Amino acid sequence: MNNIVKYFAKNNLITKQIENYISESDQLDKQTILTNYNKIFIKTFRKAYRDSNFYNNLYRKYDIKLNDINDISDLYKLPIINRDSIKNEENNIYAGLRFLKLKALTSGTSGSPLTVYRSPISINYESAYVRYFRLLHGFKNGEPLVSIRGKLDKNKLFEYSKISNTLYLSSPNINSKNIDQYYRLIKELKPKAIEAFPSYLFKLYNELSKKDLSINIPLAFTSSEMLYEFQREKIEPYFKTKIYDWYGNVERTIGLVQNKEKKYTPLPFYSINEFENDKVITTSLNNIHFPLIRYQVDDVIKVNKNDFISNIISPEIISIKGRIGETIDLKDGGKVGCIDHAFKGINHLEQAQIYQKCIEEVLIIKLVVHEAFNKIEENKLRSNLINMLGDEIDIEFIYCALNELIFFKNEKFRLIIKGENY
Repeated sequence: MNNIVKYFAKNNLITKQIENYISESDQLDKQTILTNYNKIFIKTFRKAYRDSNFYNNLYRKYDIKLNDINDISDLYKLPIINRDSIKNEENNIYAGLRFLKLKALTSGTSGSPLTVYRSPISINYESAYVRYFRLLHGFKNGEPLVSIRGKLDKNKLFEYSKISNTLYLSSPNINSKNIDQYYRLIKELKPKAIEAFPSYLFKLYNELSKKDLSINIPLAFTSSEMLYEFQREKIEPYFKTKIYDWYGNVERTIGLVQNKEKKYTPLPFYSINEFENDKVITTSLNNIHFPLIRYQVDDVIKVNKNDFISNIISPEIISIKGRIGETIDLKDGGKVGCIDHAFKGINHLEQAQIYQKCIEEVLIIKLVVHEAFNKIEENKLRSNLINMLGDEIDIEFIYCALNELIFFKNEKFRLIIKGENY
C-alpha cells in the first residue's frame, strides 16, 4: 500500500499538467523563454522576501528592499548563500504550510547531511521533469524499468513494483554469486530502460561480462555520480543501450541533462545558473516553499561563454567536474557506492571520513561529533553501514577532531580514503 501511495504522489494529474507545461517550452522562442524565467524568478524572490524569515532577515541585513529586485538581471544584487550559512536554518527558510512540509536530507561528501524541505507540489515538479527528460529519449512512464539506486540494502536481493512496472535490484549484492539470478530477472522483465548510479551500472556490466551474459536494454539513465567515458564505452555496446546522464543535487537547485548528442543542457525553468571558475551559483525555481536563491554548489562546470543571459537558456557546457563516485570494496567482489547515504538521519555528527586500506583490514571510520552525540546515534550509524555493506566487513569508529581528517591539496574533502593514502 505504501508503494502505491508514493507512486500516485509522484504520478498524478498535477504531474502531467506540469510535464505538459515543460514540454511546451520546446516550441517557444528565446525571448519568450527568458520572459518566463523572469516571471518565475520574481515570483520566487517575492515569496521568499515576504514569507521566509531567513530571507527577510538576510535581505534586510544587506539593505535590500522588495522593490529593488524587478528583473532577472538584478540577481547579482542578492548575497550568495552556501551550505554552512543555511545549516540549521531550514525551518526559517521554509515558506509554506507546516502540514505540507516534507523532509529530505542531502548526501554530500562531508558525512554531515543538510536538511531541506519539499512540498507535495515540488515533488510533482521533480517527477514531471524526470518524465519529460526520459520521454525526450523515448521512454514512457510505466514501461518496464530496472532500477539500481540504493533502494534495497544487502538484506534483500530484489523487489518488483507492479504499479510502476519497476524491478529494483540491490546494489550491494551485485556480485558473482547473484549475477545469474539478476540476469534471469532482467531477461524476464524485458526492460525498455535502466536507471542507476554509474558505478552500479558499471559493476552490473562487469559481472555479466565475466559470464558472457548478454542483455539488451535500449535506454540507460544515470545520475548522482560522475559518468566516465570509459564506463560509457564498455556499457553501451554490451547492453546495446544509449546512456543519458542527469546532473543535479538533492537541494534541487540545478538540473542539467544530456540531449541526443550527449551534450548537457539545462532543464527548462528548473533553475538559474551562474557558472564561475570554481563553483556554480544556483537559484531554484521549482520549490517556491523552500527557495534556495543564489546557492553555491562547489562542483566545477566549464562553459564556452560566461554570458549570464545566454547561460540561463542555452549554455554551451564543455565539462562537469567534481562528482566522483567513491565506493567501498567488499570481500565477495561487490562494490558499494554512495556510502554517504548511511550518514543520513544521524544527529550531532559534524563530519566523517572512511579509510579502507584493503579489503581484508578493518574499515576505519573517523567521526567528528558534538557533545550530544551518543551510543544510540553510533549504533544507528553502524546499523546503516551494515545494511549497505553486509556483516562480513569489520567496522571501527574513531572519534577525533576536525583537523585530524585528511584534506587533499587543491581538492575537495573526500569521504572515502583508500589504499595507502593515510
